[in-house]
Amino acid sequence: MRVFDLSVKHGDCIKLKGKIHNGAKSFALNLGQDDSNLAIHLNARFDALGDVKKIVCNSRSNGQWGAEVRPSIFPFQEGAEIKMCLSYQCGEIKVKIDGQEISFPNRLGLNSAQYFSVDGDISLLSFKF
Repeated sequence: MRVFDLSVKHGDCIKLKGKIHNGAKSFALNLGQDDSNLAIHLNARFDALGDVKKIVCNSRSNGQWGAEVRPSIFPFQEGAEIKMCLSYQCGEIKVKIDGQEISFPNRLGLNSAQYFSVDGDISLLSFKF
């Protein structure tokens, strides 16, 4: 799923509800200006790219990836429903996942986000902000 022309500003929260596929390898959430300029790329890896049960967060500026951040939590389970809230803040993006939270710096300094996408082994059940 890809959504363009959003108007997500500081303080806004994107709420997602999804179902992770059985046998999931990975899924990703992206928020930013477009596919080449992402304030956050959150990649949940069940068994992909050499990682097992790891979350990898990053930003992308003009198509170039920044330094990866790997939070210590992994609150996802194959076949389970999950609720997430991406909260867009001035200096960071907070991702709340079933009572746990990841904070990622707003490295691009974007005042708003117009682009959001979900890719991979997850079916989106609801999306609102």
